[in-house]
Amino acid sequence: MKRGTIGAVAALLSGTAICLAFEAQAQSAQSMTGAGVMVAQDQASPTTRIPIPIEEVVVTAEKRATTVQTTPESIEAVTGEDLHDRGVASLADLAQGTPGVSLKSEGPSQTEIEMRGMTSSGGNSPTVGFYLDDVPLTGPASAQNGHVVIDPDLYDMNRIEVLRGPQGTLFGSGSMGGTVRLITNQPDPSGFNATAEGTFSGTDGGGLNYQENAMLNIPLTDTLAVRIVGTRNYTSGWIDRIIANPFPLVQDNGTVRGDVQNAPIENQYPGSNAYLLYGMRVSALWQPTESLSITPSFFYETSHQWGISAYDSVSNGTSVPSFGEAHYQPFDIAEPSTDRIAVYSLNVNYSFAAFDLTSSTGWWTRRSTQEEEASEAFNSPVTGVTYAVNNGLPNPGYYGPTGSGPEYGIESDPSHQWNSELRLTSTGDGSLSWVAGLYYSSFWSLWTMNGTTPNYSAYSDLGTLAPATTPNWFDANSPTSLAQYAAFGDATYAVTDELKVDVGIRLDRYVYGFSSCISGWGSALGAATPSCSGLITQSADSATPKLNLSYTFNPDLMVYANVAEGFRPGGGNAVYPTTGPVWGPAFAAMNYTSGKWPATYKPDYVWSYEVGEKSKPLDWLVLNSSIYFENWRKIQLEAYPDDWAMIINGNYAQIYGADADIIADLGAGFSLELSAGYLHSALSGGAHWDIPPISKLPEVAPESGTAVLSYTRELTGAYSLTAKLVNSYTGMRYSLDFPVQDEATGAYVPMPAYDLTNIRVGVKFRDSWTATVFVDNAFNQHAKLESMFTENLPTTPFTRIETNQPLTAGIDLTYAY
Repeated sequence: MKRGTIGAVAALLSGTAICLAFEAQAQSAQSMTGAGVMVAQDQASPTTRIPIPIEEVVVTAEKRATTVQTTPESIEAVTGEDLHDRGVASLADLAQGTPGVSLKSEGPSQTEIEMRGMTSSGGNSPTVGFYLDDVPLTGPASAQNGHVVIDPDLYDMNRIEVLRGPQGTLFGSGSMGGTVRLITNQPDPSGFNATAEGTFSGTDGGGLNYQENAMLNIPLTDTLAVRIVGTRNYTSGWIDRIIANPFPLVQDNGTVRGDVQNAPIENQYPGSNAYLLYGMRVSALWQPTESLSITPSFFYETSHQWGISAYDSVSNGTSVPSFGEAHYQPFDIAEPSTDRIAVYSLNVNYSFAAFDLTSSTGWWTRRSTQEEEASEAFNSPVTGVTYAVNNGLPNPGYYGPTGSGPEYGIESDPSHQWNSELRLTSTGDGSLSWVAGLYYSSFWSLWTMNGTTPNYSAYSDLGTLAPATTPNWFDANSPTSLAQYAAFGDATYAVTDELKVDVGIRLDRYVYGFSSCISGWGSALGAATPSCSGLITQSADSATPKLNLSYTFNPDLMVYANVAEGFRPGGGNAVYPTTGPVWGPAFAAMNYTSGKWPATYKPDYVWSYEVGEKSKPLDWLVLNSSIYFENWRKIQLEAYPDDWAMIINGNYAQIYGADADIIADLGAGFSLELSAGYLHSALSGGAHWDIPPISKLPEVAPESGTAVLSYTRELTGAYSLTAKLVNSYTGMRYSLDFPVQDEATGAYVPMPAYDLTNIRVGVKFRDSWTATVFVDNAFNQHAKLESMFTENLPTTPFTRIETNQPLTAGIDLTYAY
């Protein structure tokens, strides 16, 4: 039995015993009554079944309060209660279970979100907006792991809104694929309350996990309250980091990995990808008058992961790993990552007779670091960077003391942003409702990478092709700044009681600055000649319109049609040579005739056309569905000439698809939620696009779906039993790799489809406490989420596969006061 399996089973069995004990206690206390069940009854029998109401979730997707069913666009809204009931503790968990949403993740706080096929692998900006309340949180501009967003704990969350399709009118650039909004619970001056949660579990192949959450809502006066939320979360690792010595050499001139699985082990580190997070959120609400509210808030989160959640695709010279999940290294160099963010915000709202005036101001600062090791890739003939290989000399031993030695680097990605929005929102029930505002943001991000080769004389300087004279193989410094100014307006007019017309537009101007300076013996021109771009600036104006028509036949049926545009800013590239034995062929292969690589790339734009319906054909059934077509022009693509990243503009991509959501109260305490998404995409990359298959967009799953079966039963007037079964499916995607035949450019390789199943069974006592046993990833699927080749240099013999947490079983205890 693997490490951690015994602990996982023990946690599950002990939790099940607790639940059974609660049920037995509940059956012996039939005379008790209470308000903790969804339908209160004065005298309830043990067999009473609780009906499952189909609730209306209030959302603010249009920057005014509506419900999911009355908002004429494709929205998925999950309440905080439902997040807990499903066991969704992270943004990555939610994204995996939301059709039409894709993600790339190297671990916690390293998640990149995409929607409806709008991959964000190119460009300096994401394609999906990400908000914590009213604060936009933009990922780093140039980090190697992408435009990753924070992954905050979802405890004490009011709801999460997933808005599919371009949201540029109200949420600006970077929302061309959609927007994700995390809405927190606000302080409540009406009374004191507190909650606490403890989760304890074991992971197959790992160890003990624990999470502790707490919330205090403290009214200071009748008009002033403070809310404090704290989190500590530890997840044990399940991937071994193994140091082999002597490390086996590659075969077939570097194209086949050595048999690392059977090599002597010098050191072994179980659970090398363990993760620890601390977080807190403090907010206050002051309402000095009925018309005025002031809400300052502060959010802080820091995390440390000891290694990447990725294993080696090849361990014994074959393409099918037989070792379990492990990463083999010739040198004992760990790859920890850290992430720290502090978010400050202030919302002020004043209600006039006909409209609300809202000011939202935010400031955040973030720093992410990642240590990266690629000694095996550097010490391989196929890489072609050692002096012996480049000059035809005998194999020096590569990994041994007299070989080329270790290689490692440290990446640091500090960023910060200031944003301010002033908006007016109409109130009342007239025929015309509207929202208008002004917006400003100033974003800054820096990418630095410092790569080191202590035994540098074994390597060739790329400028001179002689032995390197410095240990610094790659030192990069690339700052990015982006200021945006916008005015926006959106108005909905009820032509009749049934027909509504919604028109919106956003006028946006961005001012962009970028520079890149790369030095070291492995830089494009070698150590003696740093490759520096100088300051690259770009600015542009844009107008992103929106038109929505909706027709309500009756309270249970609405149809709508939506046309909207979205865009992303352009940017700049690092400087690369166009001649020489390395860069000459790469330049020729991409068909440029101007004698130089493109220094900049242009903004890209998408027009989205959507038709949908929202209906309740039966009292117990809700059906929402939509079909859409997206025409993505001047698409920003990330190419890899000679394995170096460069952004270019392709011709276009076209995407069409459909989404469907079904909620059904099946009776006898059962309810069913089904969500499904399908899309088809086709890329025209243009004359300079060369990553095969050239018509595919990466990281996009054509099919995705989620099924949630829930059961609720009243045991007595005080106790209730709940159970939930969740299955999420993600179809085949393409991910970047560097196989032998495409070593110079990279290729998109298929990642197999996967599905994950979670099970939860719990007992609730009134509104006081709950005890829930759970099994996540019940069938112990080891999904291949993404190919990440290596952290800082591609290699052909193997890649590293990012993966999910194996089977994890435990118990979740909550208490509310």
